[in-house]
Amino acid sequence: AVDAGPNLPGGREKWEIALKDLNIGFNDIKQIIITHSHIDHIGLAGWLQEMSDAPVLMSELEREVAQKYQNEEALNSLGFNEGMLRLGFKEEELDKLRNIVGSVTYIVQPWPEIQVLNDSSIRLGNRDWETILGAGHTDAHLSLFNRHDGILLSGDQILTTISTVIQYPNEYVVNPLGEYLQSLQMLSQLPVQMVLPAHGEPFPDLGARVRQLYQHHDRRIRFILDGLEDQPIGMRAIISKLFGPDLDLFNLFLAAGEVLGHLLLLIHRGIVGVSEDPESGQFTYYQQAGFQYNGNLFE
Repeated sequence: AVDAGPNLPGGREKWEIALKDLNIGFNDIKQIIITHSHIDHIGLAGWLQEMSDAPVLMSELEREVAQKYQNEEALNSLGFNEGMLRLGFKEEELDKLRNIVGSVTYIVQPWPEIQVLNDSSIRLGNRDWETILGAGHTDAHLSLFNRHDGILLSGDQILTTISTVIQYPNEYVVNPLGEYLQSLQMLSQLPVQMVLPAHGEPFPDLGARVRQLYQHHDRRIRFILDGLEDQPIGMRAIISKLFGPDLDLFNLFLAAGEVLGHLLLLIHRGIVGVSEDPESGQFTYYQQAGFQYNGNLFE
Protein backbone atom coordinates (compact mmCIF):
# COMPACT_ATOMS: atom_id res chain seq x y z
CA ALA A 1 0.00 0.00 0.00
CA VAL A 2 1.22 3.51 -0.81
CA ASP A 3 -0.18 6.20 1.52
CA ALA A 4 -2.98 5.58 3.98
CA GLY A 5 -5.26 8.61 3.81
CA PRO A 6 -6.56 10.69 6.73
CA ASN A 7 -8.29 9.29 9.77
CA LEU A 8 -11.60 10.96 8.96
CA PRO A 9 -15.15 9.58 9.07
CA GLY A 10 -15.60 7.02 6.32
CA GLY A 11 -11.89 6.55 5.69
CA ARG A 12 -11.63 3.07 7.16
CA GLU A 13 -14.79 1.98 5.37
CA LYS A 14 -13.30 3.11 2.06
CA TRP A 15 -10.30 0.87 2.66
CA GLU A 16 -12.57 -2.08 3.43
CA ILE A 17 -14.60 -1.48 0.26
CA ALA A 18 -11.48 -1.12 -1.88
CA LEU A 19 -9.95 -4.34 -0.57
CA LYS A 20 -13.23 -6.19 -1.11
CA ASP A 21 -13.43 -4.90 -4.69
CA LEU A 22 -9.90 -6.21 -5.28
CA ASN A 23 -10.83 -9.53 -3.68
CA ILE A 24 -8.01 -9.26 -1.14
CA GLY A 25 -7.80 -8.75 2.60
CA PHE A 26 -5.73 -6.74 5.05
CA ASN A 27 -3.35 -9.68 5.43
CA ASP A 28 -2.40 -9.21 1.76
CA ILE A 29 -0.87 -5.82 2.59
CA LYS A 30 2.82 -6.58 3.11
CA GLN A 31 4.25 -3.04 3.32
CA ILE A 32 2.81 0.43 3.89
CA ILE A 33 4.81 3.15 2.15
CA ILE A 34 4.12 6.74 3.21
CA THR A 35 5.26 9.35 0.69
CA HIS A 36 5.46 12.17 3.23
CA SER A 37 4.40 13.26 6.68
CA HIS A 38 1.23 15.25 5.91
CA ILE A 39 -1.81 14.02 7.78
CA ASP A 40 -3.85 13.19 4.69
CA HIS A 41 -1.19 10.62 3.80
CA ILE A 42 -0.12 9.19 7.15
CA GLY A 43 -3.42 9.48 9.03
CA LEU A 44 -4.59 5.86 8.78
CA ALA A 45 -1.12 4.29 8.67
CA GLY A 46 -1.30 3.10 12.28
CA TRP A 47 -4.72 1.54 11.75
CA LEU A 48 -3.58 -0.17 8.54
CA GLN A 49 -0.56 -1.46 10.42
CA GLU A 50 -2.77 -2.90 13.15
CA MET A 51 -5.07 -4.54 10.61
CA SER A 52 -2.31 -5.96 8.39
CA ASP A 53 0.70 -6.32 10.70
CA ALA A 54 2.71 -4.73 7.88
CA PRO A 55 5.67 -2.38 8.45
CA VAL A 56 5.23 1.34 7.80
CA LEU A 57 8.12 2.82 5.81
CA MET A 58 9.11 6.47 5.23
CA SER A 59 12.20 8.44 4.33
CA GLU A 60 14.29 9.34 7.36
CA LEU A 61 13.54 13.07 7.40
CA GLU A 62 9.82 12.52 6.89
CA ARG A 63 9.75 10.06 9.78
CA GLU A 64 11.43 12.68 11.96
CA VAL A 65 8.78 15.26 11.10
CA ALA A 66 5.95 12.76 11.55
CA GLN A 67 7.17 11.83 15.01
CA LYS A 68 7.16 15.50 16.05
CA TYR A 69 3.39 15.55 15.53
CA GLN A 70 3.07 13.28 18.55
CA ASN A 71 4.43 15.99 20.84
CA GLU A 72 2.24 19.05 21.36
CA GLU A 73 5.17 21.31 22.19
CA ALA A 74 7.05 20.22 19.07
CA LEU A 75 3.90 20.55 16.99
CA ASN A 76 3.43 24.14 18.07
CA SER A 77 7.02 24.91 17.11
CA LEU A 78 6.59 23.75 13.50
CA GLY A 79 6.42 27.10 11.74
CA PHE A 80 4.79 28.95 14.64
CA ASN A 81 7.55 31.19 15.92
CA GLU A 82 8.67 34.77 15.77
CA GLY A 83 9.34 34.33 12.06
CA MET A 84 5.57 34.16 11.52
CA LEU A 85 5.15 37.49 13.28
CA ARG A 86 7.76 38.96 10.96
CA LEU A 87 5.64 37.82 8.04
CA GLY A 88 2.80 39.97 9.35
CA PHE A 89 0.76 37.50 11.39
CA LYS A 90 -0.67 38.74 14.66
CA GLU A 91 -0.29 37.01 18.01
CA GLU A 92 -4.01 36.22 18.20
CA GLU A 93 -3.89 34.74 14.70
CA LEU A 94 -1.00 32.48 15.65
CA ASP A 95 -2.91 31.28 18.71
CA LYS A 96 -5.83 30.31 16.46
CA LEU A 97 -3.49 28.62 13.98
CA ARG A 98 -1.92 26.58 16.76
CA ASN A 99 -5.38 25.40 17.74
CA ILE A 100 -6.25 24.53 14.13
CA VAL A 101 -3.05 22.60 13.50
CA GLY A 102 -3.02 21.09 16.97
CA SER A 103 -6.50 19.70 16.41
CA VAL A 104 -5.29 17.54 13.52
CA THR A 105 -3.37 15.17 15.77
CA TYR A 106 -6.49 13.04 16.07
CA ILE A 107 -6.35 12.50 12.30
CA VAL A 108 -3.24 10.35 12.84
CA GLN A 109 -4.59 7.72 15.21
CA PRO A 110 -3.29 5.30 16.25
CA TRP A 111 0.32 6.33 15.70
CA PRO A 112 2.23 3.84 13.55
CA GLU A 113 5.59 2.30 14.28
CA ILE A 114 7.67 3.78 11.45
CA GLN A 115 10.78 2.28 9.89
CA VAL A 116 13.22 4.21 7.68
CA LEU A 117 13.26 3.34 4.00
CA ASN A 118 16.88 3.75 2.91
CA ASP A 119 16.94 1.40 -0.07
CA SER A 120 17.27 2.77 -3.60
CA SER A 121 14.56 0.36 -4.74
CA ILE A 122 11.75 -1.65 -3.20
CA ARG A 123 9.60 -4.57 -4.31
CA LEU A 124 5.86 -3.90 -4.16
CA GLY A 125 3.52 -6.55 -5.50
CA ASN A 126 5.11 -7.97 -8.63
CA ARG A 127 7.01 -4.79 -9.56
CA ASP A 128 10.33 -3.23 -8.59
CA TRP A 129 10.16 0.48 -7.76
CA GLU A 130 12.98 3.00 -7.62
CA THR A 131 12.77 5.35 -4.64
CA ILE A 132 13.15 9.04 -5.51
CA LEU A 133 13.40 11.81 -2.92
CA GLY A 134 12.41 15.39 -3.65
CA ALA A 135 12.05 18.55 -1.58
CA GLY A 136 9.95 21.69 -1.80
CA HIS A 137 6.59 20.27 -0.71
CA THR A 138 8.12 18.52 2.29
CA ASP A 139 11.71 17.90 3.33
CA ALA A 140 12.16 14.47 1.73
CA HIS A 141 9.05 13.49 -0.22
CA LEU A 142 9.20 9.95 -1.57
CA SER A 143 8.08 9.10 -5.11
CA LEU A 144 8.24 5.62 -6.62
CA PHE A 145 9.11 4.81 -10.23
CA ASN A 146 8.68 1.49 -12.02
CA ARG A 147 11.05 1.68 -14.97
CA HIS A 148 9.74 -1.44 -16.73
CA ASP A 149 6.22 -0.05 -17.17
CA GLY A 150 7.08 3.64 -16.92
CA ILE A 151 4.76 4.23 -13.95
CA LEU A 152 5.45 7.07 -11.51
CA LEU A 153 3.69 7.15 -8.14
CA SER A 154 4.24 10.85 -7.56
CA GLY A 155 2.46 11.46 -4.25
CA ASP A 156 2.02 15.22 -3.91
CA GLN A 157 5.26 16.12 -5.67
CA ILE A 158 3.41 16.60 -8.94
CA LEU A 159 -0.39 16.71 -9.22
CA THR A 160 -2.84 16.55 -12.11
CA THR A 161 -4.37 20.03 -12.19
CA ILE A 162 -3.43 21.97 -9.05
CA SER A 163 0.03 23.22 -8.17
CA THR A 164 1.78 21.55 -5.25
CA VAL A 165 1.87 23.64 -2.07
CA ILE A 166 5.38 24.96 -1.41
CA GLN A 167 6.61 24.32 2.12
CA TYR A 168 7.93 26.82 4.63
CA PRO A 169 11.74 26.94 4.83
CA ASN A 170 13.49 25.15 7.67
CA GLU A 171 16.93 23.91 8.67
CA TYR A 172 16.89 21.30 5.88
CA VAL A 173 15.28 23.25 3.03
CA VAL A 174 16.21 26.94 2.87
CA ASN A 175 15.06 27.62 -0.71
CA PRO A 176 11.95 25.43 -1.01
CA LEU A 177 10.73 26.61 -4.42
CA GLY A 178 14.21 26.30 -5.87
CA GLU A 179 14.51 22.75 -4.57
CA TYR A 180 10.99 21.92 -5.74
CA LEU A 181 11.77 23.08 -9.28
CA GLN A 182 14.95 20.99 -9.25
CA SER A 183 12.93 17.95 -8.19
CA LEU A 184 10.53 18.54 -11.10
CA GLN A 185 13.49 18.72 -13.45
CA MET A 186 14.80 15.43 -12.07
CA LEU A 187 11.41 13.69 -12.44
CA SER A 188 10.96 15.01 -15.98
CA GLN A 189 14.11 13.17 -17.07
CA LEU A 190 12.59 9.78 -16.22
CA PRO A 191 11.00 7.72 -19.04
CA VAL A 192 7.52 8.05 -17.53
CA GLN A 193 4.51 6.69 -19.40
CA MET A 194 1.88 7.28 -16.71
CA VAL A 195 1.77 9.39 -13.54
CA LEU A 196 -0.39 8.29 -10.62
CA PRO A 197 -0.62 11.27 -8.22
CA ALA A 198 -1.97 11.21 -4.68
CA HIS A 199 -4.77 13.64 -5.61
CA GLY A 200 -6.54 13.77 -8.96
CA GLU A 201 -6.67 11.49 -11.97
CA PRO A 202 -3.69 9.69 -13.54
CA PHE A 203 -2.14 11.45 -16.53
CA PRO A 204 0.30 10.33 -19.24
CA ASP A 205 2.33 13.39 -20.28
CA LEU A 206 4.68 14.23 -17.43
CA GLY A 207 6.77 16.58 -19.57
CA ALA A 208 3.76 18.72 -20.50
CA ARG A 209 2.64 18.94 -16.88
CA VAL A 210 6.12 19.96 -15.72
CA ARG A 211 6.19 22.71 -18.36
CA GLN A 212 2.80 23.95 -17.13
CA LEU A 213 4.17 24.17 -13.59
CA TYR A 214 7.28 26.03 -14.76
CA GLN A 215 4.99 28.55 -16.49
CA HIS A 216 2.80 28.82 -13.39
CA HIS A 217 5.72 29.67 -11.12
CA ASP A 218 7.22 32.02 -13.70
CA ARG A 219 3.91 33.96 -13.84
CA ARG A 220 3.75 34.09 -10.05
CA ILE A 221 7.29 35.44 -9.81
CA ARG A 222 6.53 38.15 -12.36
CA PHE A 223 3.33 39.11 -10.54
CA ILE A 224 5.16 39.42 -7.23
CA LEU A 225 7.92 41.50 -8.80
CA ASP A 226 5.36 43.82 -10.38
CA GLY A 227 4.02 44.50 -6.89
CA LEU A 228 7.48 45.42 -5.61
CA GLU A 229 8.25 48.00 -8.31
CA ASP A 230 7.05 51.13 -6.51
CA GLN A 231 7.98 50.59 -2.86
CA PRO A 232 8.83 47.89 -0.32
CA ILE A 233 5.76 45.97 0.85
CA GLY A 234 5.03 43.32 3.46
CA MET A 235 3.84 39.76 3.10
CA ARG A 236 0.18 40.52 3.81
CA ALA A 237 0.08 43.13 1.03
CA ILE A 238 1.62 40.69 -1.46
CA ILE A 239 -0.87 37.98 -0.51
CA SER A 240 -3.77 40.40 -0.90
CA LYS A 241 -2.61 41.35 -4.40
CA LEU A 242 -2.08 37.73 -5.40
CA PHE A 243 -5.00 35.90 -3.76
CA GLY A 244 -7.39 38.67 -2.71
CA PRO A 245 -8.15 40.05 0.76
CA ASP A 246 -10.69 37.47 1.95
CA LEU A 247 -8.67 34.34 2.72
CA ASP A 248 -9.55 32.48 5.89
CA LEU A 249 -6.77 32.10 8.44
CA PHE A 250 -5.58 28.64 7.44
CA ASN A 251 -5.49 29.49 3.72
CA LEU A 252 -3.70 32.72 4.63
CA PHE A 253 -1.07 30.57 6.34
CA LEU A 254 -0.71 28.40 3.22
CA ALA A 255 -0.59 31.46 0.96
CA ALA A 256 2.19 33.00 3.06
CA GLY A 257 4.27 29.86 2.62
CA GLU A 258 3.64 29.90 -1.13
CA VAL A 259 4.62 33.56 -1.51
CA LEU A 260 7.61 33.16 0.80
CA GLY A 261 8.88 30.31 -1.38
CA HIS A 262 8.90 32.58 -4.43
CA LEU A 263 10.47 35.46 -2.52
CA LEU A 264 13.24 33.25 -1.18
CA LEU A 265 14.11 32.08 -4.68
CA LEU A 266 14.39 35.73 -5.74
CA ILE A 267 16.37 36.63 -2.62
CA HIS A 268 18.83 33.81 -3.33
CA ARG A 269 19.24 35.24 -6.85
CA GLY A 270 19.91 38.74 -5.49
CA ILE A 271 16.83 40.11 -7.26
CA VAL A 272 14.82 40.87 -4.11
CA GLY A 273 16.00 42.29 -0.81
CA VAL A 274 14.39 42.21 2.62
CA SER A 275 14.36 44.79 5.39
CA GLU A 276 13.00 44.69 8.93
CA ASP A 277 10.84 47.39 10.45
CA PRO A 278 12.65 48.50 13.63
CA GLU A 279 9.40 48.96 15.55
CA SER A 280 7.17 46.06 14.49
CA GLY A 281 9.91 43.64 13.47
CA GLN A 282 7.95 42.80 10.32
CA PHE A 283 9.75 42.10 7.07
CA THR A 284 9.21 44.15 3.93
CA TYR A 285 10.47 43.15 0.49
CA TYR A 286 11.85 45.27 -2.35
CA GLN A 287 13.51 44.88 -5.74
CA GLN A 288 17.29 45.20 -5.70
CA ALA A 289 18.59 47.94 -7.96
CA GLY A 290 20.38 46.64 -11.02
CA PHE A 291 19.08 43.07 -10.77
CA GLN A 292 16.37 41.70 -13.04
CA TYR A 293 14.52 38.43 -13.43
CA ASN A 294 15.13 37.04 -16.92
CA GLY A 295 12.60 34.20 -16.83
CA ASN A 296 15.19 31.50 -16.12
CA LEU A 297 13.90 29.52 -13.14
CA PHE A 298 17.17 27.60 -12.78
CA GLU A 299 19.78 30.35 -13.01
